[in-house]
Amino acid sequence: MSPRRIVPFLLCALLAGCGGSAPKRAPAPKKAAAAATAPADVKPEPQTAKADDWVYSSVGKRDPFRSFLADVTQAGPGLQTRCATPLGKYELDQLKLVAVVTGLEDPVAMVEAPSGVGYAVRRGACLGKNGGTVAAVRSGEVVVTEFALRADGTRDRTQTVLRLPKEAALNLEEQLP
Repeated sequence: MSPRRIVPFLLCALLAGCGGSAPKRAPAPKKAAAAATAPADVKPEPQTAKADDWVYSSVGKRDPFRSFLADVTQAGPGLQTRCATPLGKYELDQLKLVAVVTGLEDPVAMVEAPSGVGYAVRRGACLGKNGGTVAAVRSGEVVVTEFALRADGTRDRTQTVLRLPKEAALNLEEQLP
């Protein structure tokens, strides 16, 4: 026989040998029959989810295509970072400390806005665009605490010190007896 005639026979024999049927599975027990034979006080075990039954659910998850800052601004007044006072319009670098009075029970400082208007501030007053509050009024300086919003949504606490200009500090020391 020629090789041309042998190849189709070998191919048919290989295919016939591979085409066997799948092994038969035992039939699944019927639920109604199992429930009828089970006693009334024994509860059937809940079926656990198989790996094949896994389904993804996006319920309760953040939309990855929306900005996280939109969620933070809609969260409400708890995360509000701006001051409603006139000094809330300016950055802390734009404000200038003009005077400090520390001999009182509640010290007072005078801060000048870029517009030239002066404002008296005490401990707890709101300053700056980031919603900073005056933490302390000391001799020659005011300490402002701000909470900066990070990219992941958390807030970092930073402290900025506003100091009197050196010329004003020198003049104060010269005038003291």
